Amino acid sequence: MKTIFVMLLLSALMVLLVILMDVAMGVGLSGIFAKEMEPFKVTGHTDIVILSIFAVYFVIKAVVGFIKKKQQNNSQS
Repeated sequence: MKTIFVMLLLSALMVLLVILMDVAMGVGLSGIFAKEMEPFKVTGHTDIVILSIFAVYFVIKAVVGFIKKKQQNNSQS
């Protein structure tokens, strides 16, 4: 938990540093936020397909883990 908090704190401070540097260079606030969000935009069909494959993989992995855990609990009872 401590590691996650430190990572979030460092990430927030880095974003704040970038925003402050942009303000110091004279970029408007709307331009700063648009520039910060640009890497997170999904731009093509390939990106959507890869993101979907990863999502399906993690869902299947979670379901299989749940089923195995349920089977272990039933066999112990």
